Amino acid sequence: MTSSEISALFRRFSTIRVGVIGDFALDLYFTLQTQTGEQSLETGRDVFWGSQPRASLGAAGNVVQNLMALGVSTCHVAGCVGNDLFGREMQNIFGSLGVLTQQLHILDSGWDTCLYTKPNLNGQEANRIDFGIANTLSDALFTDLMAGLEQLLAQLDVLIINQQFANPLLNKHRIAALNELIARFPTVRFLADMRDVGTLVRGATLKVNTKELADFLAIDAPDSDDLDWCIRHGNAFRAQSKGPLLITRGPAGILYLDDDEQQLVDGLPLPGELDTVGAGDTVVATWAACLGAGATPAQALHIANMAAAVTVQKLHQTGTASLSEILALHDTYHSND
Repeated sequence: MTSSEISALFRRFSTIRVGVIGDFALDLYFTLQTQTGEQSLETGRDVFWGSQPRASLGAAGNVVQNLMALGVSTCHVAGCVGNDLFGREMQNIFGSLGVLTQQLHILDSGWDTCLYTKPNLNGQEANRIDFGIANTLSDALFTDLMAGLEQLLAQLDVLIINQQFANPLLNKHRIAALNELIARFPTVRFLADMRDVGTLVRGATLKVNTKELADFLAIDAPDSDDLDWCIRHGNAFRAQSKGPLLITRGPAGILYLDDDEQQLVDGLPLPGELDTVGAGDTVVATWAACLGAGATPAQALHIANMAAAVTVQKLHQTGTASLSEILALHDTYHSND
């Protein structure tokens, strides 16, 4: 693709309507100092110091902030958040981005807003303290959520389905209800990124990495992102799932498989230190936006690959990629195409 073709596609992003359902979280970054020389007067224990706190959207929320950075102007979220400190910050970020939250359920009890703390200790991420990992959603509330999603689907071009946590919003007992909605809205494009229950989704393109693919097939993951392994086992998985498959292969690139075609894009040789946290979310958001705007799978792969290359160069954050950043990378690596 040329720079002008990429820009033309991005202009269409502002016209598409995207929904995201799944596990929304916050990432809380801060600098941690453990050698302070201070002890608590109350407990006698060492006191640690924190500084430079900043919160950003994580999990399904990171998909949302990637969509907005790409220029998608209409984005709906469907899920749950606690009526607590972290939940209010998440709602504040959604509001600042212009995200539509009518289908975001604010729960007063029984639900902790999901949070990943990411302390930076001497340039390295230290032990996390996570919140919300034991949440359990009642069947009644899930039914309400599906009813709201059904109303929302009538307005959407694309729905992204995210499942991140061990006790997720969408578990193996609830995928059937989601599959029924997918079947009822054939004009909507569905893209799923599901760590544990991806084998059960039907009618959606499933995004996996090589480890997830191996886990779904109950086989050993390859030592490297071998292309032949990905094609062979990707097609074996598709024989079960009956749907398209998008395989992220780390620095080796991305592979797409469906009934009609096989598309591949090689990873870009990037210099320096890289941070791959959230890169899969960038691929999901970019792929969804591209297909919603009418791109071919080959075009979507090309742009998603560059978007991921932008974000992995942003250290200690779940980065996003904008049109200007993608065009700059395109000019660097594809100026002679």
